[in-house]
Amino acid sequence: MSLSRFFQASAVLGTLVTIGSAGAALTGCGLLCTSSVSDEAAAPSSGGRDFQNAGAAAPNEPSTRTDATRLVAEADIVQLDAERNWLYTISRSGTLAVVDGSQPSALTLLGKFALRGEPFEMYRREGALLVLANQGVRFDGGLADPLPEDATPTPPVATSSSLLQAIDLADPASPKAVGTLSIPGEIADSRIVGDVLYVASWENGACYGCGPKARTVVTTFDVASPSSPKQIDQIVFESAATYANVTTTTTPWKRSIIATKDRLYVGGIGAEATSTNEGVIEVLDISDPTGHLVHGATLAVAGPILSRWQMDEYDGVLRVVSQRGATRNPNGEQYPDVDTFRIESSASLVRVGHTTLQLPRQEGLKSVRFDGKRAYAITFETVTRRDPLFTIDLSDPAKPTQKGDLDMPGWVFHIVPRGDRLIGLGLDREQTTASGGALNVSLFDVADLSRPALLSRVAFGPQWASSDAELTQLSMAEDQDRIQKAFRLFDDGLITIPFSDPATASSCRGGQSGVQLVEWTREGLTKRAMLPVDGNPRRALRRDSSSTREVIAVSDSHVVAFDIRSRDAVVPTAKVEIGRCVPRPVSPQSSMPGGGGGGPWMGGEGSGWEGGEGIGGSSSCR
Repeated sequence: MSLSRFFQASAVLGTLVTIGSAGAALTGCGLLCTSSVSDEAAAPSSGGRDFQNAGAAAPNEPSTRTDATRLVAEADIVQLDAERNWLYTISRSGTLAVVDGSQPSALTLLGKFALRGEPFEMYRREGALLVLANQGVRFDGGLADPLPEDATPTPPVATSSSLLQAIDLADPASPKAVGTLSIPGEIADSRIVGDVLYVASWENGACYGCGPKARTVVTTFDVASPSSPKQIDQIVFESAATYANVTTTTTPWKRSIIATKDRLYVGGIGAEATSTNEGVIEVLDISDPTGHLVHGATLAVAGPILSRWQMDEYDGVLRVVSQRGATRNPNGEQYPDVDTFRIESSASLVRVGHTTLQLPRQEGLKSVRFDGKRAYAITFETVTRRDPLFTIDLSDPAKPTQKGDLDMPGWVFHIVPRGDRLIGLGLDREQTTASGGALNVSLFDVADLSRPALLSRVAFGPQWASSDAELTQLSMAEDQDRIQKAFRLFDDGLITIPFSDPATASSCRGGQSGVQLVEWTREGLTKRAMLPVDGNPRRALRRDSSSTREVIAVSDSHVVAFDIRSRDAVVPTAKVEIGRCVPRPVSPQSSMPGGGGGGPWMGGEGSGWEGGEGIGGSSSCR
């Protein structure tokens, strides 16, 4: 009987690397292995290749193995045992499930485990899972009890904190917790670099073990022995932002991070509304392989850093795009600024270049993408509901230059560069009936930066939404800091987009959610089948064998396999239940489309109960 193989597409660049096939060079290094990728990405080839699409190293972190012991990796809600083709997945309902996907057209549930708290993301290392979970520590410091399988998760409690759980996988039918460590506040993001786990969390001033004021904490853990992690160091950043001057975000102290093997950048809101510079980036030196932190430079920028994608390190230069007033006005209060800083050391970054984007009118910054010596920015105006794409030349860091622009309806939530093409995931509530849905995928030609062109757009998804926030917080599978883990481009030209109907996402009843298939070439896009999936779909993997081609969809409640040999008439082949659907209400203060490191600015989920993170896109280091 032929074995199936899971496979992966890079969410950033066009190079793919075999992980799950027999005899692959990366066998044995688990899902923390990454591969070298090229800055020059090609159009899709005519035939597919077999790769896994679960728990890969961060697609927005440098993925070149410059130091074998200092590899940057990012967590996910799915992880893969590439040797056995077993899938590990966590559900917001509080379960860890182990699924055997080794046989074509079949899925077998091997075991389940009830986790403490609400699972956030996880890593797989040497036969163990490191699971990060919010709400895992009670107000009194005790561990939260795992929820019974038929219980309904409750909204977050302000006095709780988070948890790192080490899960032993020796017996897949019966995973076992072998260690726990508390994390103050609510988890914002994390990275593993070498054998050190870096966790950024935010405190609300009331949570267990937290300080009296709202602040961000970066904690390091030694995970060389994943079954017994140990806390190493901790640094705290307090925020000057207050609710009085931050009217479009619920959590002004939250921060976003990007990482290299030497530095961790922690960006956020750093000043009062009257300040010239509202954004702050704290630079941490993480070059110590044992996990000790050194506070380096503190950088002030014009606007708040509301997601990781606004920051990017490339060729010894930190590049930043920000906008003053982004937390107070959906259209911002000044035009976006582009700043470049020469990195002399983690303690010394010198501003060498600056420009202010020239817009046709006052518009809000919605997404950013860095790609080597280029950058792309999306703005949006709430009255005209038009979305210009701006192209930026960064070939000379001392002279960042605005090159061209393209006006179009709606706005782009996330951008993926593919050489001289861009593929964007966006939304447009004004065109739902005529176009086929409120979500869309767009293909852009950026061969000439001075003349970007929209080549093709296909719409899908919900036929109606009352606000952009419903689409960004309910329909999109992830917030902008994490959407690259859900919006995947495969080497044979297939794009998979998990999405939820707002009715399903907010109540787990009614609506139609699933995974939309789209094919792309250099010339255009073709809309293919929609794969219906119960619950809130969050990931789509590929699984190929000699006898079939499949997409494996993962939601909070199910893992479902589909035969996609005919991409217009897909056939479900297997289904297992892994948990329960968890409602995702729109944050009551989300008057703007989104969620940033500071709340519902640009759209997302946060903990699944309130506004999430960020603004979208980058490539070199995020």
